[in-house]
Amino acid sequence: MLPRIGRMAFLVIIGVCLIIYIGVGIVYLQQGPKQKNLQEQINKTAVIVQKPLPDMKKLQAEYEAVQQALAPMSIPEVLEVIVDIAEKNGIDVDPSSGRFHIPPPPGPQAKKIGEGTYQILSIGGIKAQGDYESVMAFISDLDSGKTLETMLLRRVELNQIEIKFGEEETARRAEFRAVIAAVRDMMAANGLSQIPHPIDYEGGVATNDMSAFPDITTTAAEKGYTGSDTPKSGYVLYEHDRILADNTTTFETESYIDQTVTQYYYTCEADGTVRQFDGPDLTTATEYFGSEEYEVETVAILSVDLYSKPAQG
Repeated sequence: MLPRIGRMAFLVIIGVCLIIYIGVGIVYLQQGPKQKNLQEQINKTAVIVQKPLPDMKKLQAEYEAVQQALAPMSIPEVLEVIVDIAEKNGIDVDPSSGRFHIPPPPGPQAKKIGEGTYQILSIGGIKAQGDYESVMAFISDLDSGKTLETMLLRRVELNQIEIKFGEEETARRAEFRAVIAAVRDMMAANGLSQIPHPIDYEGGVATNDMSAFPDITTTAAEKGYTGSDTPKSGYVLYEHDRILADNTTTFETESYIDQTVTQYYYTCEADGTVRQFDGPDLTTATEYFGSEEYEVETVAILSVDLYSKPAQG
């Protein structure tokens, strides 16, 4: 009996030891991910702890900058800053141009935000008109707080309008378009990718004689003529002798523009690029740009809010 009891006790002890061993193993396995997690948290904390504390002078400077940005401004001062932003970004702020306008705003209103009270100056109906890039640069400045940090862009409405020109400018542009089109048509009709001897800008002289423009130098032989007649030299816009491609012994006279002499003077590069001037001497002549029938401008109507802290009484 006693030996039996002894064997049973031994087995019980072995079983208890196995249970304890397995339990410890399970606990150990469960602790692995937790330890890894804890180590990662320790590493992250160490990185933060190692960072130097912010310099007190820098913090003070930043605080003072915020306080300065929130300093109250008079309405005339605010309007002057907005006008300066518009002018800096290429908007014509001359009242006579009608491209920029700020309606007189009402006085600032007090508003409680969180634990603080602020003054809000609301300005609506600001009109800015000009080319797209200038108008968008103006809007971006206001929206980003680049100049006025405490200004918020509240509303933007964008439209595009066609700008018509006066009679003289309309005529200038129409003539410019006609010469550009004539050069293009002449090059296409004669199979030219390059004009051989153009009256170009480098030559220093412009011309308004379309019977000699843009090339009066190229000979009939250089143009490919093989007949016995005497066609005029050059690739010109008025009364040009075009050598027929399917029979180089013949030619046809044709005009690509309907006037011999133009009001303005022109040069032409080899690739057909035409430039327009008010006189023949390029050292003193004024060059004109733009041949479009009308221009498209962008009009923005804006509303902004400027936040400030009331002056301490």
